[in-house]
Amino acid sequence: MSQTILTAPAPQARPDYSGVSDAMLYDIARHNASVLSAKLMRLSDAADSDEMREHWAARRRLVKQQARVLNPEVRAEIIAQDEVWLLEKLALTTA
Repeated sequence: MSQTILTAPAPQARPDYSGVSDAMLYDIARHNASVLSAKLMRLSDAADSDEMREHWAARRRLVKQQARVLNPEVRAEIIAQDEVWLLEKLALTTA
């Protein structure tokens, strides 16, 4: 019997948002943007070089800009952007 070591998290099924209002989806996405932004700020603060500090700070600025322009009236956009933020947060957590 072989032993398999996973190097990345197993893909998860997409959440079913059919019963969730657009307003709640928007709030969830903005919350996830805030969580990711905080993670990026911690990475920037802990960086051991100015180059890496600026890398994380720039990524954080981009997330904050994306959150500012997220259209609360376009459900597909909210879901797609939230999924990207969640995947990035997962990648940063498992790295």
